[in-house]
Amino acid sequence: MKHCYKILLLFIFLNGVSISYAQTPFMSQPFVATNYFNPATVGFGTNNQFQSFYRNQFSGVGDPFKTIGIGVDFALFKNEEKDGYNNLGLGIQAVSERVLNGILQTNEVTLSLANRVFLNKNKTSYFSIGISSTYISRNVDRSALTFGDQYNSGRLFNSSSLETIGNFPNKFSTNGGVMYSFVSPDIFIQTGASTFYINRSADNPSYGNAKQSFQFITTLNFEHRLFDDNSFLIHADYQNRVEAEFVYVGAAVGLPIYAMDDLQNKFYVGCFYRTKDAVVPYVGLLYNKYKLGLTYDIYQNNMTMSNLHPQTIEFNLSTYLGRNISKNLKSIFN
Repeated sequence: MKHCYKILLLFIFLNGVSISYAQTPFMSQPFVATNYFNPATVGFGTNNQFQSFYRNQFSGVGDPFKTIGIGVDFALFKNEEKDGYNNLGLGIQAVSERVLNGILQTNEVTLSLANRVFLNKNKTSYFSIGISSTYISRNVDRSALTFGDQYNSGRLFNSSSLETIGNFPNKFSTNGGVMYSFVSPDIFIQTGASTFYINRSADNPSYGNAKQSFQFITTLNFEHRLFDDNSFLIHADYQNRVEAEFVYVGAAVGLPIYAMDDLQNKFYVGCFYRTKDAVVPYVGLLYNKYKLGLTYDIYQNNMTMSNLHPQTIEFNLSTYLGRNISKNLKSIFN
């Protein structure tokens, strides 16, 4: 295992010498796409995994925000002598965010590495720690911007113009997280926390300074089998971002879809709430090795009291890249 630790130390060193900038995507289904929010979750399933999501935010008031993300994670140094379990995982995630039909576009690519320690002989309980490095590229389409009286003979009156956003288009970030997981034939529990360092533009960009802050996320996922093949799940997370601080919490029920073999297929229906912002109905499907989810944000802020009626739709698709052989609970979270 010496070469494993050399890889880990090299990864930490390379990220430690870079300037840190980052943020995680804003999502209504963070409980499905955990790899985007905590690097300690990558590479630890029965199989390797592919994740994707599409989010069209505030689409009822034009086309202000679109977010697309894809990710894969793999088991490293999987040992068949250990019944196929691995201690190291690797994940790669890519996120693209478009604002106002691409006037502002941010592309992020993240490489995550995680290590876990099993806490019992049955390997149903473990603690993991992960780190990730993010490369961020941000571009502004200046040809689509108009500034009106901010221009005078080609010079800006106000240095807070959007043109200052392109001064540092390429950035790096180093993030970290911890996670505890437990799974049995009837219960799945996952809880953890992660932090993301953020370096933002100053309130007055003319001075070229930066407003530095950390983003914190804590998560709890719980699903319990009830009454034969039915299940009940709870998700809760707390996010402290530069833009906002909120709690996202809700629950759903899983109804079995019976097939020829026992694959624990289920249809989910539930609802979540983001404090001071929106109620989010949710429907999901767990079928064979595929997981699908759809949410619709119903906003509770002042925008719904005006002539603006924003709507946000988010679609999530993930799948295992192998065959599910575990006899433990097949959860929408795992």
